[in-house]
Amino acid sequence: MRLKKNKKGAMATWAIVMLAILGVLALVGGTWAVTTLSVTPTAVTAIDYDGEFDDAYLAVDGNFYSDFSEGTDCNITSDVLGGAAYTACIYTTLTSVNVSNSTDYRLDLVIDIDNDVEDLEIEGILQSTGTGQARDDVQIVEAELWTYDDSEEAILIYEIPIDNEDAQFEGSTGVLAGDDYVLHVILRTQLVIPMFATGDDIMRIDLDLTTDGDVDAARITLED
Repeated sequence: MRLKKNKKGAMATWAIVMLAILGVLALVGGTWAVTTLSVTPTAVTAIDYDGEFDDAYLAVDGNFYSDFSEGTDCNITSDVLGGAAYTACIYTTLTSVNVSNSTDYRLDLVIDIDNDVEDLEIEGILQSTGTGQARDDVQIVEAELWTYDDSEEAILIYEIPIDNEDAQFEGSTGVLAGDDYVLHVILRTQLVIPMFATGDDIMRIDLDLTTDGDVDAARITLED
C-alpha cells in the first residue's frame, strides 16, 4: 500500500522557511540602512564675543570732521572708557552755542572696538543741567554709525532712531566685528535762550557692549 504525501504539510513548512528567510533579510537590510543613512550631528561651534572698547577720538580722514575739539582725552577708568562719572572723553564746541539761526554742530567720533561683540547699545541724551538748556534749544538731526577703515568709501551700517520729543537717540546695532567705527551726530540749534556758558553740557552719550570683554562701557560728553 503506497502512502500519499501530505502536500499541504509540505507547503506549510516551505512557507514558514521562506518567511523566516525574508525576516532575516529585512532585519539585515534595516540594520544596514540605519547604519548607512544615519547622519551624525555636526557640533555647533560657540562664538566668542569678547570684544571691548579700546579708545575714542575725533575722525579726520575722508569726509569726516567735527565742530568739536578734544577737551579731555579719552582714558579707561575702572573698565569704563571716559569714566563712569563722565570725567574723560569730553568734546567742546569750536563755536559757543549762542546763536539761534539753525546752526549745526557736527560730531564724527571714532569708536575703536577690539574683537567681536554681540551688541552695541547707543544712547545720546540732550542735557539742561547748566545755564544752557539743550533739551529745549537743540534738535537732533542725524545719528548714525559708519565704517571708518576705508574712510574714503565709508559705509553707513546703522541709523540710530531719533526721538526729539524725549531729546534723545537710542538703538542697538546687533553683532559687530572688532573694528573702528564712526559715531556721526548732527545737532541743530533752535531759539537759544538763555545763551550757553562755557562748560555747559550739551549731550551725554552712553555706549554699552554685550560682551565677555572687560571694558564694555563708554561715557562721552559734548559741552560748550
